Amino acid sequence: MQLSVQLYTVRDQIAQDRRGTLAKIASFGIKYVEAGYVSPAGVDGWRSDLDHAGLEICGAHVSPDLLENEMDAVIAEAKAFGYKFVIIPWIGENQYAAGWTVLGKKFEGYGKQLAAEGLTLLYHNHDFEFRGGDHLKELYDAASPDALGAEIDVAWVGIGGHDPVEYVKGMGDRVKLLHLKDYDPAATPRWRPAGQGIVDLPAVVAACPHVPFAAIELDESPGDPIVAVQESAKYLRSIGVE
Repeated sequence: MQLSVQLYTVRDQIAQDRRGTLAKIASFGIKYVEAGYVSPAGVDGWRSDLDHAGLEICGAHVSPDLLENEMDAVIAEAKAFGYKFVIIPWIGENQYAAGWTVLGKKFEGYGKQLAAEGLTLLYHNHDFEFRGGDHLKELYDAASPDALGAEIDVAWVGIGGHDPVEYVKGMGDRVKLLHLKDYDPAATPRWRPAGQGIVDLPAVVAACPHVPFAAIELDESPGDPIVAVQESAKYLRSIGVE
């Protein structure tokens, strides 16, 4: 399991100094990042800054609207950067208003298009999928495992009322990527560097030996986000994430 950083964690720093921020991440011994959709016009600039830092993109967060309307560009970008995982990071209520089974079938269609190009579609959860039932399970039950995999955010699973360890065990090989996010419900902000919250991250890692990449992510950091990444990386290496 290789360590990565979801760049949403350092979004403000990226906006101010992308090349310098990527270099700082690399200085912690990290080799991979999860990005967002760049767009064709931005690929060369990002490639230059990533190469300068010695980083690679292992996957990217891409909105359902882009998958619906710009699929060719999404595929071209993935191939330009050389990553395999295309990840839906969030959906609005309007997108699941017709039901989670309907949405799962829709995502299955996107996933089949991507699979034909050697790419893998994943869905990243929050906690709203667990309101009134396990709708995340409904979503996955509606789609072929070959067309839709999971990027499980373990903190949001816990906030949603489930045991993250048991949840990833139950999903088995359908879990393709992890967000090793930690939180403390008594703290403000509740997001904590990995190992400083209540999530049993060693047990999560032990339950997912097949997962190739696990990302550091904090929606908000209690201090400097760069320091939070550094502290998280140190802890996650101590529990076996390379």
